[in-house]
Amino acid sequence: MSSGPGKSKGFSLIELVVFIVVIGLALSGVFLAFSTALQKSPGVNAETTALELAAARMNIIIGQRHINGFSATSDPCTAGSPPAMCAGTTGYTVTSSISPYTVNTDSNYKLIDVLVSGPQHANADLKTLVAGV
Repeated sequence: MSSGPGKSKGFSLIELVVFIVVIGLALSGVFLAFSTALQKSPGVNAETTALELAAARMNIIIGQRHINGFSATSDPCTAGSPPAMCAGTTGYTVTSSISPYTVNTDSNYKLIDVLVSGPQHANADLKTLVAGV
């Protein structure tokens, strides 16, 4: 840029817009590469699947508690003929346990523990405490 009479030093609006576009394209390429790497990472996908399976099983158990009551809290997926919603995902094992739990001498609680193990050491362990109110 020349700085003749009547000219101010700095960048023109067009130069600024071109700079912003170039930087935007460079950043979008970096983010695209990062996103692709995460999506293709088998460990991330396997762990996400394990967590989703654990959450689904926990929701089934909690739903059964609301239907059948606190004293009959159970996992319908471990019964003789489990409902279709209990269908598993190949390569993953889902187990659950429901045990009495005492809080400050109050034994009116149950601890629900759902454990999922899958490929690439993808594990998820969800626990929740329910009260018999």
